[in-house]
Amino acid sequence: IKEELDSSGIEPDYLEIVQNGVQRIINIPMGGPLKQLRLREVKSHQRLHEIGFDIPLSHKGKEITAYNLSRIFRKDPDYRFGESYVKQISDLNFSSKGFLTGAIDLIFADKPNHLNARWWVVDWKSNWIGKQSGEDVISCGPSNYDEKTMEKQMLTHNYALQAHLYLVAMHRLLKWRLPNYLPEKHLGGYIYFFLRGIPTEEEIKKQSSRSSIPGLFIEKAPINRVLALNDLFTKGDP
Repeated sequence: IKEELDSSGIEPDYLEIVQNGVQRIINIPMGGPLKQLRLREVKSHQRLHEIGFDIPLSHKGKEITAYNLSRIFRKDPDYRFGESYVKQISDLNFSSKGFLTGAIDLIFADKPNHLNARWWVVDWKSNWIGKQSGEDVISCGPSNYDEKTMEKQMLTHNYALQAHLYLVAMHRLLKWRLPNYLPEKHLGGYIYFFLRGIPTEEEIKKQSSRSSIPGLFIEKAPINRVLALNDLFTKGDP
């Protein structure tokens, strides 16, 4: 951490603050389908960091459009960011061909045995969600990062679309590298860590009645959407 602070020109006084932040991230029980699993329990052979990818975005010279994508989000209506997200995607002004290039912050398997595990995409977000009066910050902490507020961030910045694209990239990786890969068995989903909202373990214990963890936005993979997106990029719009 000290080396990173030095290389970024940040005062060394922030060392302890960053250490505390990292401890929160690796010790938080992720909840939802992952229950009490913590990142500190994910061993080195279960995870891959900063996975770069290049996905071709055209088929026989045809461009991928917002309309192509919006149709796919009507699939898996019981999953989040379905029909209600379609119009927002349709309103995006783009058409693309060539390659979609990106990097996933973290991919991990939720069990030591890769063949029996589900794989998850993780993205780190530093979005500031808080209350402010003039130039004075009133609050910015776990209480500001409830599920409704994080969902708004997912929509405002189209992180929902980003998450689905990351799932396609992970699907392709697993298809190539994991023996007997089955999306229904091995695709877990995506987790967005809103870093400023991650509580301490003590704060979590005091809020045991919560249905979700502040700062953590976790969703299972909508398999049909992921496969349809993969087919769109591979075969073009039917």
